[in-house]
Amino acid sequence: MTQPGARRAAALSPAPGRPAIIAHSAGNTASRAQAAIAECADFLEVDLWVHRGRFEARHERRLPARVPLLLERWYVTLPPRVRFGLAELLAESAGEAGVFLDLKNGGAVAAQLIRRSLQGRDGGARLVASSQSWSLLREVQAICPGVDVYYSVDVPAQLDLLFSVMTHDRAPAGASCRHSLLSEKVVEDLHAAGLSIVAWTVDDPKRAQTLARWGVDALTTQRAADLRAALATGG
Repeated sequence: MTQPGARRAAALSPAPGRPAIIAHSAGNTASRAQAAIAECADFLEVDLWVHRGRFEARHERRLPARVPLLLERWYVTLPPRVRFGLAELLAESAGEAGVFLDLKNGGAVAAQLIRRSLQGRDGGARLVASSQSWSLLREVQAICPGVDVYYSVDVPAQLDLLFSVMTHDRAPAGASCRHSLLSEKVVEDLHAAGLSIVAWTVDDPKRAQTLARWGVDALTTQRAADLRAALATGG
């Protein structure tokens, strides 16, 4: 029996004999989702922004005020004409793959939108939420208790903070870490605290094999088919 305050088993369970494969940004458009499903990705990652009370799936930021452009580090583009968000992605994946949310903003509004997107579904959707904003994830857990949350860790200071809070913060089921921050000891310590571990973004098959050997539970990648093949051969 689970002890009071103990973490529950995470929905993002590793596939038998290997880490789960999360297709990076594959949930941002219908065509990317279809391609990742064809490559047998276990989860589709989607970047979600709250804009005017709705979810938008995109990696780029909107420029301020009334400028109708999206900004990425190396380019500027127009917003897509066809709206694509969480509800559309859930319909597109239709049980073929789980959905791994990368929540960019929104607080309680984002949590309410997640709950609304899940209403009327049969409960079979595998949904995991991650964010750099850990307070946002606590909002999600309060409003959508069936959705596991993963604290996203981008820099060493965040990893130090995670180690300092993980003994008393029971919100996260896991950590989604930049892969270069992980070592065998870090993986061991996070697992000892009851946290599952996602490593991102891993496109080198050799690095994927090393992380799998350390026991990482999932890999976010832009090369789902290549990593699946590399993990099948071991190394």
